[in-house]
Amino acid sequence: MHKSICSAALALLVLTGLASGCGGQTTPVETEAATPSPVEGLAALVNGEPITAEEYEKQVAQVEAFFAQEGLDPQSEEGRERLAQARRQVLEQMIDQTLIQQAAAEMGVNISESELEASILDIIEQSGGEEQFNQSLQAMDTAYEDFRQMLLNQLLSEAVYSTVTASISSVAEQVQARHILLPTRERAQEVLARLQAGEDFAYLAKEYSEDISSRERGGDVGFFPRGVMPPEVEEVAFSLEVGAVSEIVESQFGFHIIQVLGREDREMTVEVFESLRQQMFMQWLQDRRQDAAIERFLE
Repeated sequence: MHKSICSAALALLVLTGLASGCGGQTTPVETEAATPSPVEGLAALVNGEPITAEEYEKQVAQVEAFFAQEGLDPQSEEGRERLAQARRQVLEQMIDQTLIQQAAAEMGVNISESELEASILDIIEQSGGEEQFNQSLQAMDTAYEDFRQMLLNQLLSEAVYSTVTASISSVAEQVQARHILLPTRERAQEVLARLQAGEDFAYLAKEYSEDISSRERGGDVGFFPRGVMPPEVEEVAFSLEVGAVSEIVESQFGFHIIQVLGREDREMTVEVFESLRQQMFMQWLQDRRQDAAIERFLE
């Protein structure tokens, strides 16, 4: 059976735990050591709310079924490593989902029955009809009610995501800057001295910058808001007057010389706007984790 739209949608729902938040960015999670379960059949407790071992194993089985469908050999070294990682991530995703559901209740966020049914009908239609939809569920070893619950969780997560990130405006103060990235402070000092002697910034960027993405544009990285660039670069760029050239700025990437070309309030690109929303949501979720009472009971 060829992979249908429904199969792809189902795989996305099953594997939500292998990517964090609503943006799909992988986020490492530091897990606490498991402690013996005080109650038989528990995988975890989140603020006193149980995650059952049965539900955990059911979700693990769905991920394993997806891997098998993709041709991963569970007996291979890669297969064993990916499945072991998936088991850990499934539990962390279930913890995150529980935290999101608890937050949704506090916020008064919910998904109506009509919204859920409309989403299901849309997936069925896009998959080519009910027969193809049911075949996809069978291929993923997933019962309809389990799929329905996964979709409900996903829609609820998206609604909470929208609520948490609602304060971010797509219009923000941005600077247009160019930079020359150099591997050592000594080389940066040489280039800075040549700039101060009157040599052309764009020419030196093309000759010496190690940032290949901006080098051919004379070091121009375009407009960007706060929260996108390395913090050391951002701090200097937003403090400079238009036309000014910075001293040497060190970041994890090397040594920068920065010049600001413009400054204005403007619409962000879709990619930058979504990246900032994802950062905000992941910080919110991390804060929820830190404030929560989480007990894990799996080896």
